Amino acid sequence: MLNIIRKGDNVKLIYRITSAIVTIAFMLLLSAADVSCEAEEYTESYVLMEVYTGTVVRQREGEKQIHSGSFNKLMTVLLAAEAAERKEIEYDTVITASERAFSMTGAKIWLETGDKLTLEEMLKGIIIGNANDAACAVAERLGGTEEKFAEMMNKRAAELGMASTVFTNASGSYDCEKQLTTAYDAALLLRELAGHDELSEMFTTRVDEIKNGEVQLVTTNRMCHSYKGSVGFKCGRGEISGYFAAEGAVRDGAAYVTAVLDCSDEDRAMALAKELLDIGFNGYSVISLNVPEDMPETIAVKQGQASEVRLMVQDTGVAVAAKGSEGNVRAEIYLPSFVYAPVEKGEKVGELRLFIGDKLIKTCMIFSASDVEKKDFKNVLSEMMKYAVSF
Repeated sequence: MLNIIRKGDNVKLIYRITSAIVTIAFMLLLSAADVSCEAEEYTESYVLMEVYTGTVVRQREGEKQIHSGSFNKLMTVLLAAEAAERKEIEYDTVITASERAFSMTGAKIWLETGDKLTLEEMLKGIIIGNANDAACAVAERLGGTEEKFAEMMNKRAAELGMASTVFTNASGSYDCEKQLTTAYDAALLLRELAGHDELSEMFTTRVDEIKNGEVQLVTTNRMCHSYKGSVGFKCGRGEISGYFAAEGAVRDGAAYVTAVLDCSDEDRAMALAKELLDIGFNGYSVISLNVPEDMPETIAVKQGQASEVRLMVQDTGVAVAAKGSEGNVRAEIYLPSFVYAPVEKGEKVGELRLFIGDKLIKTCMIFSASDVEKKDFKNVLSEMMKYAVSF
């Protein structure tokens, strides 16, 4: 199914249709051929992650590396949104298409060398139209070259903890064997995207137009306008990867993202994504955690200028719990009977561990709330004098 339609004169239309037919025929030949890039088996790996805590609620083969395909475009979108947030670029900034962008194959918004579109139009092309040429144009604007932009993609992936992900370009449509990710890494990226409310309208738009109505964009991600609370994202297939669905939704203060990779067909990927989001919203709650009432306020200090020091506990925050188990939180406090001076403010002296049943859901550090200096000779002599006088 083509998801980009260009309106224009008959000659250009015939050219585009012919080009599209050739592209589709070539893809069909590849899919039928026994080539080394072809994925012979489908792993159906997935991760369901709660957004606010980063808790993995469900997973299957979440750490297995998969060819990423056009999933790459979501990192391109993230980097553009973050650049706009830092005021390095605006959504109305005009981007000029290069010859390289014009040369891109596959899904396109039919950029020609010298075409000028705003960043917002380019992002619509990427998000709604899955356009490789728009992804290249944005990459060159932000990175100088697409190669430099790929370095930026990998750097940001490392910062997000995407340890098993490799990007070589902005669209994912080339270097098929080199570009890899995992369902867990993909979920980390989706979690970050979920925090960009300004992208939600583009991610959840079904049909739009750019280039003064010349190009109509139609999303293939049907969940973005059919799933309650959807914040959008993307679905698709790469040259050698199976179908994927990257979805997120927010309902009543709860938020989940799911990455489903390497499925045999689009319907299977979308069905799994829906099933996983339903599990999150219907089966789990985000609960507030509290410091137990029997938490000691101080701990004894030996060989210090003070005999004890007050304690402070790391913020307990929130956690994900299966519905019905919210009231079964229990705490275990791990503290020594005393500490030796010197003690520095903020020094870790113990841990507060919070459980639901036998499952550890959170570990919070226990720190000293102030400094305690070690006794010196003058302190010892002073105490001896006080003792002698009192005697």
